[in-house]
Amino acid sequence: MQSGHGKDIKNLLKIDHLSFSYEDNNEVLSDVTFSAESGESIGIIGANGIGKSTLMKILVGLLPEYEGSVTIANHAVKKDNLKHIREHIGYVFQDSDNQLFLSTVEEDVAFGPRNYGLSEEEVLACVNEALAKVHIEDLRKKHNYKLSGGEKKLAAIATILSMKPDVIIMDEPSIALDPRNRKNLISILNEIDALKLITSHDLDFILDTCPRTILLDEGRIIADGESEKILSDEKLLCDHGLELPLSLARRDIRLTT
Repeated sequence: MQSGHGKDIKNLLKIDHLSFSYEDNNEVLSDVTFSAESGESIGIIGANGIGKSTLMKILVGLLPEYEGSVTIANHAVKKDNLKHIREHIGYVFQDSDNQLFLSTVEEDVAFGPRNYGLSEEEVLACVNEALAKVHIEDLRKKHNYKLSGGEKKLAAIATILSMKPDVIIMDEPSIALDPRNRKNLISILNEIDALKLITSHDLDFILDTCPRTILLDEGRIIADGESEKILSDEKLLCDHGLELPLSLARRDIRLTT
């Protein structure tokens, strides 16, 4: 496990002129270029069907037939390089049940480090650290089928953190969470020291967790910059199928009354 090695690499993630089409030749991503540093938290936003999920799948090596260049920690994202890539990147699925497949939280969180061949002492240290980061030490022996939705989400994140990735991708992490668990998740994500790419339709969640936002539409980058600036631009958002975050919309209402 080469975790943490990417922290000293400039442009931990680098994407140059990335384009991708499925078999029907319908271009889903077109000339996407951006880079990201260690420790950044970046929101990837856009209406449904504009390429967000495709981009995330390319980054973890699930769609290798792309055009352009994608590198993570100086490793090209290619079929013959996936072992190195997956030592640096973790993917938190939208549906936590897809991430949790063993009996207890502890077993699932231990699976990755154990699969890398670490000693049981090292595995235990990784599990303890991951559970502490998401504040669920008390759930380690709990059976997964008994977990609430919020607990499952935190356990799923812990399964990724136990492998100490340099890059964490999260697909709609706040979906189906009640307000208390959502607030808790925001606090936890803001404590995690890794490059985080978060796709979400919950723009308030992006505002609370991501200082930088990339807006996609029709497979292209429309805007890339400070979240506060992009997410407060009502015309920009509306032009691309989105609405102001509720917190900013309420603020505007207060200012006009």
